[in-house]
Amino acid sequence: MADFYAWPWPARLAVTLLLAVCVLSQTLAMALSFFSRKGRWKALPELCILALVVFCSLLHGQVVINIETGLIASIGYGALRIGVQGQAWIWLFIVTILSILARGVYVCLLRRREIKTSISALSVKNAIDSLRSGVLFSKPDGYILLCNAQMQRLMAVITGRVQHSSQDFYDLLTSDVYQLPDGTVWRFTSTELQVKKKTYIQLTAADITERWNLTAQLQGQNEQLAQKSEELKATIANLHMLSQEREAQKVKMRAHDILGQRLSLLLRSMRDAQAVDYNLLRSLSGGLLDELKAGDELSAQDFLDNLRQEFGVIGVDIRLEGPLPEDCARGELFPDIVRESATNAVRHGLATQVLVQIEHVQTRCRMRITNNGPPPPEKINEGDGLGSIRKKVEARGGALRVVTRPHFALEIDMPGGGGNA
Repeated sequence: MADFYAWPWPARLAVTLLLAVCVLSQTLAMALSFFSRKGRWKALPELCILALVVFCSLLHGQVVINIETGLIASIGYGALRIGVQGQAWIWLFIVTILSILARGVYVCLLRRREIKTSISALSVKNAIDSLRSGVLFSKPDGYILLCNAQMQRLMAVITGRVQHSSQDFYDLLTSDVYQLPDGTVWRFTSTELQVKKKTYIQLTAADITERWNLTAQLQGQNEQLAQKSEELKATIANLHMLSQEREAQKVKMRAHDILGQRLSLLLRSMRDAQAVDYNLLRSLSGGLLDELKAGDELSAQDFLDNLRQEFGVIGVDIRLEGPLPEDCARGELFPDIVRESATNAVRHGLATQVLVQIEHVQTRCRMRITNNGPPPPEKINEGDGLGSIRKKVEARGGALRVVTRPHFALEIDMPGGGGNA
């Protein structure tokens, strides 16, 4: 070490700082080794190396003190020489200190990583503190063994302070579910755990805010669906009633048309012959029920042909000019109109001829029905027959016009061009 006397003071100062850093790093390495897993056995070699560094620091410190006091005294290091003399010994000393420093830094980093990755009481506490859920472990008498930060926060919000007994805290809970002022919803659950024949209590708090909001949303939707279901049931009931009324009205009008037609034929026959034609009466009454039951089974053209044949028996000629509409629904409406018009013409107008003119103009279909009977009075009161025809025509987007002068006529204008010959 006496060779350091020849070095300039900046070099000696650098060596002093190097020794100080080496002592600090080795001390830290020894401390981290002690707190790591199996730390006592790992700290023993670090303690020996620290003693060596301290010894080297004392030797160098004696050199510095001798230079400052001006008294050059032997420091007793001759026994430490291992065949290396002069400046080579000094450089070997410095390289050794640097190696120990590098090793100390490496050991510090290694022990720090071991502490962070190994399981310990501190690591367990840090782990459960990072959980979103609240966790608490205690003995059956309420003594808390472990409680994370989230559970402590929930305690403070719900009860006003952090409880020191899990049993007291659980007794203060009036419900399993709590909605906090910040809008979050928490569910508390208490469970018994058996560990090595010992009983422990686990109290957990789970954040169910999303599930709570979804449940509330589903309940609202269920209420809306129930309301819509009731409205739909009422609508279906109304539609069913309207359908029944419509069918009843349809049957009533059909009976009115058929019976009116048969009665008109019978009255006309009696008026002309001044006597009852029993053969005609039997023919008219015999097919009455069949015609009422037939409904809409016949096509529009066949229906018109039968109508012309029936009225021809009593000498009433029904002539048709122009094709029926292609639209089946409207094609079935025109025979009903023709039958009602012919019946009224025979009953009220004493006509012997009924002329039906059908004309198709672009997208419109027009019908004009006239007869050779005397014109009616100025004002006509529409009964069930004309009223029913008007409703049917207007329901299909058409219009009905009654003309009384100079001759009686019905004029119908409906959408739907084209026709069947």
